[in-house]
Amino acid sequence: MQKIIIALVIATLSFAAMGQDRKLAVFDPVGSVDNVIREIVREEISSVIVNTGGYTVLERQLIDRVLAENRFQAGGMVDDAQVVEMGKLMGANLVFLTSISKLDANFHISCKLIDVQTGRIERQRTAQTNSGTNDLIAVVKRTVGEMFGITSVKIDMLVAEKGNVYANGEKLNKNEVRRIMANTDALRMYNIGTSKNRNGNIWFFSGVGLTVAGGFIAIAKPFDEQYAYTGGDGNIYYGYHNTNGILGGSFVAAGVAMTITGTTLKLKSKRHVRDAVDAYNRVRSRSGMEWEFDFNGNGARLALRF
Repeated sequence: MQKIIIALVIATLSFAAMGQDRKLAVFDPVGSVDNVIREIVREEISSVIVNTGGYTVLERQLIDRVLAENRFQAGGMVDDAQVVEMGKLMGANLVFLTSISKLDANFHISCKLIDVQTGRIERQRTAQTNSGTNDLIAVVKRTVGEMFGITSVKIDMLVAEKGNVYANGEKLNKNEVRRIMANTDALRMYNIGTSKNRNGNIWFFSGVGLTVAGGFIAIAKPFDEQYAYTGGDGNIYYGYHNTNGILGGSFVAAGVAMTITGTTLKLKSKRHVRDAVDAYNRVRSRSGMEWEFDFNGNGARLALRF
């Protein structure tokens, strides 16, 4: 009987321990980026983890105090062994590290979750922005969400910018936009816009090529055919037909016209895309429908809720 009671007590304590949240310390991201960027990324990471459930994110004041007492700076900690030691002093079960590198106008982000007791990296992800700071927050949220098994991201209103479509600050490809706008009049407008953009590119680049070719013909060899004629004084004189000059000029004129046509089509394309996004947002607002992306290793899944 005593053994049974002891076993029940141990089982009860085990279930209680399993039910407790794991304490997690989120350190400041490291990397040669502005402090504002690091601050934003850290707060977004903490926000995702806090809303995940099963984890207690340690207060920043506690982390900073422990680091200060041990003469470390969160922004300069890159040694995993040091991180693990600091995590133990904070009473954390896990530590979350992030590094950010600037690649031209974009950011490369690396995140890893380390178990303080074993020093083992439990999870790790890397990601890169496509539009600099415009999709930085969305990329961070998605990356951290994937690490903690959160794959559903609610799509707010779509945004059109320079002929592209964004959701939650992240640029969508054409197929994703078409899936989102399926069965709406917005899709027809969007397809018209993409078609005009494609044709505009053809006209524009063909026009530029024709203009350059015409200029080369006109400048390189403006006169190409000699002819003789008798002057009023009875003497023979020689002249040149301006065939290449005329041909080159015609090419330039045609090229300029094609370039203007292409530019006009591209401008109209942006307007159609903008109108399509506006139409979709109006329909979405009236119907109260919600789109969600599901990200996984095989790609993205779209879900529609009314």
